[in-house]
Amino acid sequence: MDLVTGATGIVGAHVLLECARKGPVRAIHRAHGDRSIVERIFRHYGDEGQLSRVQWQQADVEDVDALSDAMLGIRYVYHAAAIVSFDPRDATAMHRVNVRGTARVVNTALAQGVERLCHVSSTAAIGAAAAGLLRNEELPWAATKRTSAYAMSKYAAELEVQRGIAEGLDAVIVNPCVVLGPGIPGRSSMTLVERLRKGTKWYPPGSNAVVDARDVAACMVRSIERGGSGERYLLVGENIRYQALFGLMAQAFEQPIPDRAIRPWMLQLGWRLEKVRSTLLGSVPLLTAATAHSALIERGYDASKARKELAFDFRSAKDAVENVARFLREQAY
Repeated sequence: MDLVTGATGIVGAHVLLECARKGPVRAIHRAHGDRSIVERIFRHYGDEGQLSRVQWQQADVEDVDALSDAMLGIRYVYHAAAIVSFDPRDATAMHRVNVRGTARVVNTALAQGVERLCHVSSTAAIGAAAAGLLRNEELPWAATKRTSAYAMSKYAAELEVQRGIAEGLDAVIVNPCVVLGPGIPGRSSMTLVERLRKGTKWYPPGSNAVVDARDVAACMVRSIERGGSGERYLLVGENIRYQALFGLMAQAFEQPIPDRAIRPWMLQLGWRLEKVRSTLLGSVPLLTAATAHSALIERGYDASKARKELAFDFRSAKDAVENVARFLREQAY
């Protein structure tokens, strides 16, 4: 049997479905976690019959005893549990879950003799490239004053996996870019999707990369089965400018195409005002210094290693956006 951590997240729910299609799979959940999203995602793909193959077990990545119980008899571990946030106030929580939690998953996998672990990292842990060049798995990572707490936590988590490999764990790492797929409202990329679903006239001037959640899950399974031990795999469906991505979302949600570029000064002023507003109201900021910077820069990623070694063809950004739009049309919210 295989084990999935973070099974209610966008990536976790999709890899859970991939595993369930093959046979019984165990998924851990926190005491008050909402598992209904998994049922909705399985139903969206016409796979609700596979829900009976999911064995839920209560555990937290910080609870060594519960993790040990969850990994009894487990062959492969897909570690997708993480906090994704660019709010500086979440730095402590991200270190606790993303770094310390990964260390405990690694230690438990070693203790229980797990055959192989697939760790979900991020392009945030990939080093920078010179202007105009695609970033790849071999670039050295270095923190700067603009590096987000999220990026630092994902890089530190990778170091825990590498430490486990040095101690005898067989593991692979995947580094997806922005993952688009059905998920819980207000979490990860669903936050952006829901905002654009309401329509906007504006688009950021930068560029990024997106990947379909279905492709991330499929590549995780392939990396477990055929990936090289200790290797990292960038998972990228399409490098795309925000203008084009926002346009695809506008079309999918039958909204006017955004036609006004956000100016750098607007983003700089915006995150500062948002910091004051969210602090006063105790709410989640809609814009932070990290996301403002991300919206301005241009970068792209090279997924040729994953395409070659995992023998995988990625879906387009359009396919990913349309899949999310179909899911949202099916929901009551």
